Amino acid sequence: MEGNSNKINIMKINIKNTLLFLLLFAAAVHGLSLDRKTALLEKFEFQGRPYSLVASFAPPQADIVLHGQLNINLSAEMEGENIFLGNKTGRDNIYTFWINYSHSTIRLALYDLQQNRSRVLALTDFSFIGLPEIFEIDRDLQGLVFLGNRFKNDDIFYYDLEKDLLTQLTETPFSEKGFTLQEKDGQLQIETSSLWAHYRYRFDPVQLKISLVEKNQLANQRQKPAADLPPTYYNTYIGFGDSITWGKFEGEQHLEFCYLTQMKTILEDPDNANYYGSSDSINLGVPGNTTLDGVNRISQNLNIYKGLYFLLMLGFNDILNSSNSVDSSLENLDYIIDIAKANGMRVIVSTPTPSQSSFSEYEYYWMNLYSLSAGILALAEEKNVASIDPLEAFLSTNPPNGWKSLLEDIIPPVSSGNHPNAEGHRIIAGLFADVLTTFPPLPPSGIHVINPQDTIKKNVQWDANYESDFSHFAIEFDFAPPPLTHRLTTTDNHFTFNLFPFLPTLYFRLKTVDRGDRASDFSEVFSGQNQVSTPAKRLWEKR
Repeated sequence: MEGNSNKINIMKINIKNTLLFLLLFAAAVHGLSLDRKTALLEKFEFQGRPYSLVASFAPPQADIVLHGQLNINLSAEMEGENIFLGNKTGRDNIYTFWINYSHSTIRLALYDLQQNRSRVLALTDFSFIGLPEIFEIDRDLQGLVFLGNRFKNDDIFYYDLEKDLLTQLTETPFSEKGFTLQEKDGQLQIETSSLWAHYRYRFDPVQLKISLVEKNQLANQRQKPAADLPPTYYNTYIGFGDSITWGKFEGEQHLEFCYLTQMKTILEDPDNANYYGSSDSINLGVPGNTTLDGVNRISQNLNIYKGLYFLLMLGFNDILNSSNSVDSSLENLDYIIDIAKANGMRVIVSTPTPSQSSFSEYEYYWMNLYSLSAGILALAEEKNVASIDPLEAFLSTNPPNGWKSLLEDIIPPVSSGNHPNAEGHRIIAGLFADVLTTFPPLPPSGIHVINPQDTIKKNVQWDANYESDFSHFAIEFDFAPPPLTHRLTTTDNHFTFNLFPFLPTLYFRLKTVDRGDRASDFSEVFSGQNQVSTPAKRLWEKR
């Protein structure tokens, strides 16, 4: 596990170096409004009275305003952007939490409704802080337990509000994905989960001591590629994602707009420069899914649905929900990619598309979106899988504001501008299709000699190729050990070699070539004297 985590950390060393420059011109490039705007964050009731929390935007300032008996700016005099995390209900109180983001630094802030008091907590050097769980003593807020990122992965922290004292409860080479908190006899029981195990800790908030009570390792979910796959498998691409992959547009599913549907049209168009041929898609998009949701369903989904190509487009909701850090999201995507590769699939991973909802008013949103996208592209390179960058494609469309024309209209309460429209999906479809067609064909398999004892003819057979852009097999052969000097091509999955009494041996190898003249690697060199497909390379290496 530590080795995998180290790879992820190394991959991200340079990401932050690019963010400062990007953020300096983000407002201009993306056409962020300078007019004051508001957005409803949450409604709740307390002691029979209705309240609502509203975000108020006047970039570069963004505040949180409480509407009740009076209108109160909870983040008054807190410079920068104040980004709502959520409310927590105490025994006789409501606590509102948010992130204060200013000068590329985040801090955790809270509002105590009973005391009508806001405060910024003395927390430093965090790149991510999640919504805390509260710990009260005699109706007084004593401490907070939260998920935070200080060292490139998410750990659990405890903050004593009375002493302004931070205690790190877990220190792992991987990211904790979440936790539950229970209080009993003044002790806190904390259950955490990672991608590989569940843990249970006991924490004494007075002595500030934590002990591991239980660890349960999770079963390995990686699978071997399935055998005896149908011909349709080789031309099927699986879209694995969220509501964008599902095809949500202005509150409804529109599969006719979806990039998976438009890909089929592109791939089957003979006039397309990257014409592929007949294809099928499987839509595994689930609205609202985060990368962690994807981790939790990937193995089961791929056990049921089969396709050669795996199109991965997740992460948009991670940015909106702020439930885990970018580092944690990348760890989740790394896990999903490994499962797909273990199933023998060809992976194409995508960056998220932007949003024109109220979230896009936050510089904090753009910082995380850029960071996740840069991390996805670096992850694809590190995992040796293909990638596309629709974020860059969208933002390069008629700048500075042309990207907004690729997204759904904002129609409260139907749609918030988070999803691509038909044209936006067409761009995504084109990017995926262009990459899919660049994969070389699969190499020949199942190579064997039907009649190895025949000294006059050698009947060689191999598995058929069912890829729609298949062109032919190229064969190299000779009647003596390599180098092989004779060449031929065939569209069949068999060939008969005629031998001569003075040339009684046969050596051959073959490869697959597609319509775009892309070729697989050659097979090993085989001997005609062997019935099974045993490479003959070692036969002459010993000579």
